[in-house]
Amino acid sequence: MLPAVSLGMANHARKILIQAGDMFHVTWQCHNRDFLLSSEFAKQLYYKLLLKYKDDYQMQFYSYCFMDNHPHLTGKCVSQKLMSDFFRVVNSCFAKTMNKYLKRKGQLVMDRFKSPVIETQVDLKKVMIYNDMNPARTVNGTHPKDFRWSSYRHYAYGRKDSLLTDPPCYQELGDSDKERQQAYRKMIQEIFETDERVLQKCPYRNAKGKCLPLIGDPVAVQIKYNELKEDLKHRKKLWPDQRKKEGGN
Repeated sequence: MLPAVSLGMANHARKILIQAGDMFHVTWQCHNRDFLLSSEFAKQLYYKLLLKYKDDYQMQFYSYCFMDNHPHLTGKCVSQKLMSDFFRVVNSCFAKTMNKYLKRKGQLVMDRFKSPVIETQVDLKKVMIYNDMNPARTVNGTHPKDFRWSSYRHYAYGRKDSLLTDPPCYQELGDSDKERQQAYRKMIQEIFETDERVLQKCPYRNAKGKCLPLIGDPVAVQIKYNELKEDLKHRKKLWPDQRKKEGGN
């Protein structure tokens, strides 16, 4: 990644960033970074909502990992609008049900979700592996095989998972299910055994920890990044007129 690609996701219009057929990595934080996703009830609820609505909005999911205060998802969308509508419905239903369950009120999902675009299948595989390794990084060194709420068991052991669609980068790992599962287990195990606290470079954050808007080849990423900067510059020029208009209403 080029160092220049570091502008926060919140500065970009999603309609500029996400195009039809794009692959994505989605994540969001619970309000105040509270551990509102920590219970089995919460994780199961979010999984069921993703599964319930994914076909209605033509969403595909390649991997997931549900941590205690944030989820990770990779997948592919048909359009930016359908993707935004999908997560608005799912996150709204999730917040409503969890607030009732926890007997609380107010915001549950902090800010809008982040959705950097994944450029290639090579980049997708890196993100999938990195996300499946989250438990080893954050839950007392837990091996992914011992963590229920991720896609690891599907890809490593063939556990049926109705939420997932196997991407080409996984299909290319072998000629049979057994070969692919062995290859995936080997990749994860090598990282788990050789990296202290699994210090694999995060593929979707810069050196300062900020979420990148795009994941992929530095040249292509820089081109897209320049387009996003121009869009942001144009929108900033319109802000004074918009404020005047709003103030006059």
